[in-house]
Amino acid sequence: MKDSLNMNKSLTAILTFILLTFSMQLFALTDAEEIEFSAALNEGKLPIIKKYIEVKKVDINHTYFAWSPFLMAAAKGQLPVIKYLADHGANINYTHPVTKMNAFHHAAFDGRADIVNYLVSKGAEINQKMKGGISIVRVLQDKGDTKMVELLLSLGVAEEGCIDEKCF
Repeated sequence: MKDSLNMNKSLTAILTFILLTFSMQLFALTDAEEIEFSAALNEGKLPIIKKYIEVKKVDINHTYFAWSPFLMAAAKGQLPVIKYLADHGANINYTHPVTKMNAFHHAAFDGRADIVNYLVSKGAEINQKMKGGISIVRVLQDKGDTKMVELLLSLGVAEEGCIDEKCF
């Protein structure tokens, strides 16, 4: 009886694993779909994005070569897409593992005050340091973007971080 019970537990565990594996495959995109979805994020094609999120049930925080959908949209200045993704559970503070840049950094660097203000209103992490411990304020000061520096400082972004000539 005990052997039968252990066998049932093992069989249940194996079947559960198989079903979970199969169900995860249902949400996997083909290469062509990944390209279409990524292009839609970059180009602001909201109907295509909605199809993937709402119909195909794509994981909104899945990364493609370390880029989340939210980070892709932010890097391309796609505010309507950013709003849609945020409203559907995207991690607005996702940080690229190599550059250490998040959506807030991209928006500030690209001079997108509308996106910067939106992200602040949604509670984005504004003082996260970039690669080498550099503040986005330092990067913008070096770039000469005084208007964005003033905006960031008015929002409470700290200037602290690496101040050496070479930080990484």
